[in-house]
Amino acid sequence: MTATLHATSSYAASAAHLPGARPLTHAVARPVVDGLDQSLCGVLVSVRSQEDWVTVPGSSRCEECTRIAG
Repeated sequence: MTATLHATSSYAASAAHLPGARPLTHAVARPVVDGLDQSLCGVLVSVRSQEDWVTVPGSSRCEECTRIAG
């Protein structure tokens, strides 16, 4: 008997919460609560739970978050 485990993750989109930060979209692991959270790359960000990482149009993405989130 063999079993296959498939793990899928979804990510919320967020914006850096630092003065003078570049306007990048960061990924935050779900579940999220609106407010401040740490992104996958370690930056403190403002996040809204209804924003999905894969559906944010026309945004520049953080290279490290993109690498981690895929």
